[in-house]
Amino acid sequence: MGFQFFHSILLWGLGLVALPILIHLLRRRLVRRYKLPTFEFLLRTQRRLTTRSRLRNWILLALRISAVAAVVLLSARPLLRMAGGESGSAWSPLHLVIVLDNSGSMAYRASGGTRLEVARRAAERLVRDLSSSDMATVLATVGGEEAAPVQSREQALARVASIRQTDAAGDPARAIRLALESLTVPADRRTVMVFSDFAKGDWEKVRVQGLRRLTPHTQLQMVRVAPEAGIDDVAIAGLTLRPWPPRAGAPFSVAVRVVNRSNAKKEKVQVTLYLGQEQAATAELSLEPWADGGASFRVRAPEKGLLLGRVELGPDPLEITNRRYFAASMGQQMRALLVDGDPQRGLLDSDTFYLASALRASPPGGDSPMLVDVVPSYELAKVKWEDYDFVAACNVGEWPPAAAEALRRFVENGGGFLLAGGDLAARNLPGGGWLPAHIGEPRSLSPPPSPEIPLAQQGHPVYGGFGGNPGRFFSRVKVGRVFALSPAGNARPLMTLPDGSPLLVGGALGSGRAAVWASTCDRDWGDLPVHPVFVPFARGLVDYLGGRAKGTVASFLEVGEPLEIRPAGGREESVRVRTPGGEEMLIRLQAAQALPGAQGQPGPRALQGRFENTDRAGFYQVLFDEELPQVVAVNSPASQGELEPMSAAALGERLPGFRLAFSAIQAGQGNPARSVEGRIDLGPFLLLFLAGLLLLEGMVADRS
Repeated sequence: MGFQFFHSILLWGLGLVALPILIHLLRRRLVRRYKLPTFEFLLRTQRRLTTRSRLRNWILLALRISAVAAVVLLSARPLLRMAGGESGSAWSPLHLVIVLDNSGSMAYRASGGTRLEVARRAAERLVRDLSSSDMATVLATVGGEEAAPVQSREQALARVASIRQTDAAGDPARAIRLALESLTVPADRRTVMVFSDFAKGDWEKVRVQGLRRLTPHTQLQMVRVAPEAGIDDVAIAGLTLRPWPPRAGAPFSVAVRVVNRSNAKKEKVQVTLYLGQEQAATAELSLEPWADGGASFRVRAPEKGLLLGRVELGPDPLEITNRRYFAASMGQQMRALLVDGDPQRGLLDSDTFYLASALRASPPGGDSPMLVDVVPSYELAKVKWEDYDFVAACNVGEWPPAAAEALRRFVENGGGFLLAGGDLAARNLPGGGWLPAHIGEPRSLSPPPSPEIPLAQQGHPVYGGFGGNPGRFFSRVKVGRVFALSPAGNARPLMTLPDGSPLLVGGALGSGRAAVWASTCDRDWGDLPVHPVFVPFARGLVDYLGGRAKGTVASFLEVGEPLEIRPAGGREESVRVRTPGGEEMLIRLQAAQALPGAQGQPGPRALQGRFENTDRAGFYQVLFDEELPQVVAVNSPASQGELEPMSAAALGERLPGFRLAFSAIQAGQGNPARSVEGRIDLGPFLLLFLAGLLLLEGMVADRS
């Protein structure tokens, strides 16, 4: 409990209480004493009257001092801070801004429901207590609000009820910024209440700076929800799938890392792997407090169709950290076309021999996952690009303009393309501004260095079959001659030389992908093709570039990240997206920005779309009319398992320049809002007190 004033500077006016005292002293009568024998018998009566008069004067002085002090305090507008929430009146209207944290960590279950449900009940009670002259604004930490609308009491109640639990990471900095920017509405009192668990996963990265300072009559209150529930969570901290994507009908491994984020030892923690709706494998772990452990499974992918899998833990207070999803489409054999720029009679002398052999390789007793055709460069004009999923041009020197433009359309519609160097290789295709790299003059390297993989690209799908630190497999490879490459647009180097020069550059074009390899596909400029690492490297590169053939491999998205939609055919104007809850939404596709085509003319535009409502973990299916559905596995961010609460001091450091008030509400309270600090405007009470003082002063003065 404490006091706060709207206009504290006016408290200097309390010095005016000296004015009645000064007037009282100046009006005192100077009495001269005369001794008259005839008046001696009246002295006793006069003493009684003088005593009464002095008492009445002191009472009048006290009343007038109190009246002046009441006027000054009334001008300063005092507030009494106490528990019980905010309420307003016509005398002192209130603008209440409520920020509800609906991030994944607020799904933590306490005795009275989830923390979001406890916060929602408190927010509803606060809104119901508002008067008709008050205003409210309700915001969420996960949501698409671009502005903070002012709402009536009924609208605010509807908005509180509509905020639903998500599995996403929250953005409290954006919500607080919107809340503070909304405080431009005329109101005597302005209060921002943030209901959250203040878990480090979201709040540790909060920085709110550059905002105007709050006026003295604005309150920024942080309300901690159900802190008595503590932290008791066992979570999946990591999921590793190798090889990924798996080949149809082939085995792959699933490794899970589980962490115990509690102060108690956890016995017999159940880890279950599901493929589709069937339980495929299970294991049990024993975890010490704040320790981690792991489990590994080896299963076989389906021959065709969709691979939908998940790993689950047993139930605990925070369910969203107990599941991890993965998905891929099992397609047919990839159809690859290799264009030989210098066809030779000798098989080993061919530019495409080593690449074709790597792609055609098959396991003992099995079939190759790829169908490979080889054509000489002089037959480019006859190629039907739509018959293939991937094209590699090895040392091709001349490109007919029509073939180059058809190749571009092939990539934009979902195909994959690899351009490799060589002595005959053209450094530019006709209308080749769409390539992911600008190609310069070739140069020799002495001594020949070994390739390196940038740290940021070591988890790239090209190296999905190598495990950790894939660069170690290339340590004996030597590259003696390369084209000078510089990435174009959003393309990135996937492999470099020790001096940082790009060796392999890849990027997206429409619905497809393209890459430029600065060396050759044979032994002319390097010895990579004769090393064992060449086969998994070539397979990984072709799988990445031509992934539409074997089925579109679903990206692993985090909840809240947008789902990019690029139909392979490029003919559909809209698609449907089915959410984990079974709801279907129609997404209109729009034409992407056109790149230069042949003779500088604009090329065709590929259609693409964007689905942003990925606020729940699970499988999202993109349903096409003319293609097989694509499936994306969306998982809750790992940050939502970091439940340790931020301290009041740490929150104060992240909100510099603002006076913060802290309170807490418990899950089992009948009225959680009673624990929230509120402010009562004492203005009406002071006005009544002043009126009483003036009335009493008039009554005493009349009897003087």
